[in-house]
Amino acid sequence: MNPLHTRYFAVITGIALFVVAVLALAQVTLINSPPNADGFGPRLMPGVVAALFLLLTVGFTQAAYKGRSPDVVDNPDEKPRTGGIQRAAWLVAGLLSLLLLIPYIGIGLACGVAFVLFARAFDSRRVLADAGVGLAFVLCVWALFDRLLGVQLGPFLGPYLHLF
Repeated sequence: MNPLHTRYFAVITGIALFVVAVLALAQVTLINSPPNADGFGPRLMPGVVAALFLLLTVGFTQAAYKGRSPDVVDNPDEKPRTGGIQRAAWLVAGLLSLLLLIPYIGIGLACGVAFVLFARAFDSRRVLADAGVGLAFVLCVWALFDRLLGVQLGPFLGPYLHLF
């Protein structure tokens, strides 16, 4: 592909992403806040994410306009890995593990299992290390949403393992 065409395509993509970010911010304003909200309501996190997305789109579009956005397609070092079907199977197995295991073992262990399967899709063979990282990450996310923000995600260790 011609570098000039790549540059224009990147600028157009940046503008399209900017429009999506503005729409996301507009949608955040439609979220109802409870009357007794003290500033930390249901708009906070989506608003922060949408604002960060907006800033990233501005940076991407500016870099694309100046011709500083690398085109990964033309980079010979960035070629697809082999085994696409096996990778997709590991990813699907991870998603299915979430759907099937959350009701029985809770969001914590189910996400730990899914993290191991997702990591395997990207060639990791360190099951215990991946499980530890996955459990630590999901515990932080669960604690943030379930305990601090009050968004009920269900029990961390499931209905049969009441520790939290």
